Amino acid sequence: MAGAPRQGGRRERTGDEGVRVTTGHTDGQGADRLEGLLGLFERLRERPTARAGDRLRPLLVTIGSAVETRQAAHAFVERCIADGGPYAHVADDPGHTERLTDLAALLRHLSRQLSAHHRRFEPALRFPLLSMVVWLLELRRMRIRQERGEGAPDFASDAQRELWLLAGQLHAADEDSHRRTLLGRGILRRRQIVVPAERPGQQGRIASVLSHLEQVAPIGVAAVALISATAASTLDLAAAFLAAGVGSSVILGQVAARTRDRAGRRRYRWFTSPTQTYLRGNRSLDFLGFALDVIYREEADPARPLDEELERLLVAAFLQDLRQAYRRGVWRATWARVRYPAVVVDLLPEQSPARAQTRRFVERVEEIRRAEERFDPLVTALAVADEREAAALADAVRVPLADDDPVHLGTLRETPEGMPFWATYRAEQQRAAVLGTRRALRVHTGRGDGSSPEPVYRARRRPLLTHPALPWLAMGAILAASVSVISVQTVRYCDPFTVAHATNGECVGITDGSYVFTPRLAAVEKRIERLNDDVLNSGKPYVTLVYLGAMTTDPQTRNPQADLLAGIHGELVGLSIAQERHNAASGLPRLRVLLANAGSRFRYARHIADLIRRRAATDPTLVAAVGFGQSRRQTSEAIDVISKSALPMIGTTNTFDGTGRLPGGFSPYYFRLAPSNARLAAHAAFWARNGQTGARAATADVFYDATTDDLYSRNLAEDFVRAFAPGRVRRLPYSDPSQVPNRILEACQNPSDLFYYAGRSDEFRSFINRLANTDCKGRRTVLAGDEVTKYVSDNAAEVARTDSIRLFFTPLAAREAWVPRWVGRQPLQLFYSEFDPVVNALVGRETAANGRPSRTHAALGYDAARTVISVAERIYGDQGRALPTAAAILSELTEPGAGAETQGATGLLRFGPRAGGHQIEHKPVLLTELRPDGALMVAAVCGRLVSTGQASAPCPR
Repeated sequence: MAGAPRQGGRRERTGDEGVRVTTGHTDGQGADRLEGLLGLFERLRERPTARAGDRLRPLLVTIGSAVETRQAAHAFVERCIADGGPYAHVADDPGHTERLTDLAALLRHLSRQLSAHHRRFEPALRFPLLSMVVWLLELRRMRIRQERGEGAPDFASDAQRELWLLAGQLHAADEDSHRRTLLGRGILRRRQIVVPAERPGQQGRIASVLSHLEQVAPIGVAAVALISATAASTLDLAAAFLAAGVGSSVILGQVAARTRDRAGRRRYRWFTSPTQTYLRGNRSLDFLGFALDVIYREEADPARPLDEELERLLVAAFLQDLRQAYRRGVWRATWARVRYPAVVVDLLPEQSPARAQTRRFVERVEEIRRAEERFDPLVTALAVADEREAAALADAVRVPLADDDPVHLGTLRETPEGMPFWATYRAEQQRAAVLGTRRALRVHTGRGDGSSPEPVYRARRRPLLTHPALPWLAMGAILAASVSVISVQTVRYCDPFTVAHATNGECVGITDGSYVFTPRLAAVEKRIERLNDDVLNSGKPYVTLVYLGAMTTDPQTRNPQADLLAGIHGELVGLSIAQERHNAASGLPRLRVLLANAGSRFRYARHIADLIRRRAATDPTLVAAVGFGQSRRQTSEAIDVISKSALPMIGTTNTFDGTGRLPGGFSPYYFRLAPSNARLAAHAAFWARNGQTGARAATADVFYDATTDDLYSRNLAEDFVRAFAPGRVRRLPYSDPSQVPNRILEACQNPSDLFYYAGRSDEFRSFINRLANTDCKGRRTVLAGDEVTKYVSDNAAEVARTDSIRLFFTPLAAREAWVPRWVGRQPLQLFYSEFDPVVNALVGRETAANGRPSRTHAALGYDAARTVISVAERIYGDQGRALPTAAAILSELTEPGAGAETQGATGLLRFGPRAGGHQIEHKPVLLTELRPDGALMVAAVCGRLVSTGQASAPCPR
């Protein structure tokens, strides 16, 4: 029953937030009789919610003997320790309290204890304003000592030595401007002190990185992580890394800036604000002026170095620091504090210096509160010996409306509805604005019994959202998620720009040569990168062409050699030779080359074409695209995409009859360097029937890839069948490389006079190997299309040693055609003179054939680049040094001007009309035999290799 007297004995129960409260006897001497007083203390310390609003707390004065008041003070401290609220305790400790000889020393002690006592992982209270005032007062004291002629003392620390030196420099300075400079440097060296030292001359606690960034770090890191992840997912890794770098720099900049008082002087604006009226001088228009006013303030009484104005300044700075720590703003730490800071003062001996200073401190606090009528969160519990002393203290801090009669412990009992005494006080305070009606609550600790069946009042808990681990957990989750996104993007991107991982693991995209797609191409890509850098560094006008090719092998291929890169290797070497020759000759505009990898077998050509199209829309120097070497469905799709940007395209080794064909005819933007399959097949069939392959062939077996994506193989096979004689040809298609050996076995049961191979280089190794190890009724003559040039380039010696095979093929270019037998006395085309020295410099003279580029493909790459740059050079000269555009290049390619035809490494270069697919009329077709020694011999040349002096050969009409 509420209020019922408690029977004898002891009981234990768990109180507020896990605190064990041990109650005593009911004889009035036990600890349980203080429960009402503890409930009042908890209510004073409890910080209301934002809706209820912060209110000033009155002074709690406990009256009684040393034992009684000490028991109450220690109970207060235990409550503070239990819930982690900030507190400072001034106890009867002669070894410590004797040092509290002035108000500055007392405030040092209080601020350090309030800062040291807080919940684990929660940010500590900081006192930058108080620390600065204390530092300025130490500097003032040293300045006065030097003016009195005192010598340098035996310094106890580097901080004191630096302070003495600064005081001397200020003393020696004659002008305020010089003093300001000296003082500013001293403050910068001092760094940001947030809690003053325990004693004068010691270094105060410097703000740590975590202390200053307790809120900035989680939010900053999370924001940087989110921005970086967004950049990685929407842009590319380069943007993500840039965002992360800039964000990290900003955070580190805050670390550096916030620990330097040059950047932190805005923290001291309070000293010159209108609310600070306790000490102002003639110079106090800014902070440095205010600091000089403090330092040069005269000492009225040497026995009392702190006059009233300095004392008020110290206490006002102390209270202002507490206000800033408890302001309700966006920072979680300020509204996470649900306990007001408490100062608990024991009953001190009469002779103790601390006793007078604590009374003075209380009086100054209340004086400032009356003057400012502003909230501050400080709660003070002070012990006095008797009612006379309590009345004197209450009179010093009283408000005229207050009813200051002392209360006894029984008045503070808890009831099921709460504490009536506290409810009455709160009601009075709400009617009396800021200060309330009562500034001192006096409680006799030796009278009455505050125990009751109700537990000690339990103040509100810290909100879950303010837990100190929460922002770090949120930051960790965001950071982990962002790192996961960036990791995924890192896996997605091979290079932080536009080279990304395709679905099968290949790296596809556009580069200037800085990213190496495959080790075999590394040297030539770096060569192109260097040439590109030279173009950009020259500052001269330039045009850009982009090369689209298959620069990687299929990761699923067990034997990457099967996906031969000799062709791509050669085309890149040819591009680089043309680029270097032109730029070294100071030709204008200069040529820059970009490399676009469409993946093995041009799998991702459409996607890369879209990247080229977007780049062409933003880069006015991009005037043409070259490459498109494989006749596949994806290549045709890429041509269709790029056509929409009106960018001229020059195909190198693409021979499919329908390449560039649109519903209304051929694309106006695609130009073909290589002869068509129909032309190649017609010549091959003619030479086979007429004995240029060693014997007249009456029948033929045609091997070809029948898959729908491969446009080259089926088309070449059908063209050959029509040209040879449909009734004399046996078709042997395959839809998978594993079917090639079975087709050989099928053909060799009853072999035809000629084996015509219209497949890819990828399967030619399997074709040759099975044919060499099968009884095929004698030595077989194999005639192959231009595609096997890549395989022959890497494996000529191996194939030549296979005596059961005699190989002929139709390469798109050959150095062996530039011999007197075919070109008479015409000089060797420049490209062929340059090729070997460049290749030897790139891969080494002793490198095996399967590491060297295909000369045939290099010639086509060279001609493609020379075609673009020759047209650009002509336009640049004719149009008054105006940089050519893609439209101008297209116009010149479509309707070339008058003059001699360009001599290329593959023949004369002049494109025909659109109706024929912009083919080069009379493009040379070469019949080449692989000799037993591994050398090549051109057996026939049909078409215009040179303009004059070319020998004739058996050719179809």
